[in-house]
Amino acid sequence: MSVVEPRIKSPDELRETPPSSGRETGNRPALTFGAVLLVWCAILLSFRGHVALVLQAWETLPSHSHGYVVLLVVAYLLWTKRPQLQEVSCRPSWKGFAFLNLLGFAALLGDMVSVAGVVQFSVVFMLFGAVWAVAGDRAARLCMGPLSFMLFAVPFGHEILPTLMNWTADATVVALRESGVPVYQEGRNFVIPSGRWSVVEACGGIRYLLTSIFIGAVFAYLTYTRPLKRVLFMVWAVIMPLFANWIRAYVIVMVAHLTGNEWGLGLSHLALGWLIFGVAIFASFAVGTRWRDPVPVSPPMAPGERATLGRIASAALVAALMPYGWQLASAGLEVRGSAAAPALALASLSGLERAEGPTDKVQPVYPGARMTYQATYLFKGEPIDVFVAYYRNQAQGAELISVLNKIEPTGDWSWSVSANAERAGPTLPPTRLEGYSRNGKHAALHHLYWVGGSTTTSDLGSKLLQVWSRLRGQGDDAAFVALTAYSAESVEQASRRVQDFAATHLERLLGDLDRAAQDGQGGQ
Repeated sequence: MSVVEPRIKSPDELRETPPSSGRETGNRPALTFGAVLLVWCAILLSFRGHVALVLQAWETLPSHSHGYVVLLVVAYLLWTKRPQLQEVSCRPSWKGFAFLNLLGFAALLGDMVSVAGVVQFSVVFMLFGAVWAVAGDRAARLCMGPLSFMLFAVPFGHEILPTLMNWTADATVVALRESGVPVYQEGRNFVIPSGRWSVVEACGGIRYLLTSIFIGAVFAYLTYTRPLKRVLFMVWAVIMPLFANWIRAYVIVMVAHLTGNEWGLGLSHLALGWLIFGVAIFASFAVGTRWRDPVPVSPPMAPGERATLGRIASAALVAALMPYGWQLASAGLEVRGSAAAPALALASLSGLERAEGPTDKVQPVYPGARMTYQATYLFKGEPIDVFVAYYRNQAQGAELISVLNKIEPTGDWSWSVSANAERAGPTLPPTRLEGYSRNGKHAALHHLYWVGGSTTTSDLGSKLLQVWSRLRGQGDDAAFVALTAYSAESVEQASRRVQDFAATHLERLLGDLDRAAQDGQGGQ
């Protein structure tokens, strides 16, 4: 009888060995990712209100109309990862569950201060967290790149629109003067011999900027593998649309000027803009392709222990219930303050003479406010408009910071200046100046946010103050305060009138708001 010596198998033979009975079968990865899809549906369903807001933004905001394209890009990139995902040994990860819980807490904070963007970004990261928690670390690493493009589905970026408009106006004026065209500029409005121009929201270039960043990110991901190259191209994707928009504005004005306003307006205005942007995009791609990195060859994955179907199902069930748990926690922390509308008597202004306000004035609209106070007073013989929008028990659509709130909703006034105003006094809070002009009349509107006894001019600052007020148990009372004066001379002259009024009455006006908040807390 001969003895058969055991033979050591090669790595290739080991890789081809079928899994033992304690391991996953060949089709199990497909079942695992099917479970991940069900968790995704649970996440989107639990945050369906915020998902609806995102879809509404895709339909109504031209700067975010590429949202549906984002979904197609993500689906395509995930499909290209399919061969690698089929080799993954799926095992639920406790780190993924911890990540999901962290995102749930972030969504709770976003709901607490009614910041839809925080909740929406949390939901996007939750989609990645679901892959990590249910399918494991390896699957999460493979899906991280494609799923990161879901961030572009969230409508964000409109906060920088005033800055972009200012830059466009300044760059256009500088280029016109260098071309020998005499220009008189007043904020975002300027006059040249052939006519008057104004940089409106559509001219700010935010649509070019957001589209360029998204397209540039996709191009960098598909073309380069080195992080430095991707970062450099993304920096260019931010800088390029800014310069392209400035060139677009300059070319349109010059074409209209040189043709006696026969060209550069109407359809030709839009055609020139997209032509310049398209040339800039394709030129960027043509240059960027020259430094393309070779496609890396992915080494075969080492086999690993795979979780049983029961463990995968249990992990998917827990991951699907997590967002609902945080939703219940958010509902439990809702403000239970006084249901009564605040009393805004503004007693500190009772000694001033009321006046009939002008019919053509800047009239803010804050539809979600619990109480709105607006009146015109005579101060040193000149009218001053006082507007206060007071919020209590804030919720989505009825909050201090919202796209529904408009300082000048009609569009009849040309927006000329947006800047931080000088303090009216050393002890007074800073205000933000918005300047407008219409038919030779100038308006200066100074505004600030009052939140739980503190003031700020920042949208982000107001939200942070709201969180702090909620954590201290002080409720979420907040207000938007606006003071407006008019002048036939300039925005600066109107602004000085507001500052004179603020130096005398602003501090006491804010005291009226403090008392309104205290009265509301006393009624709880």
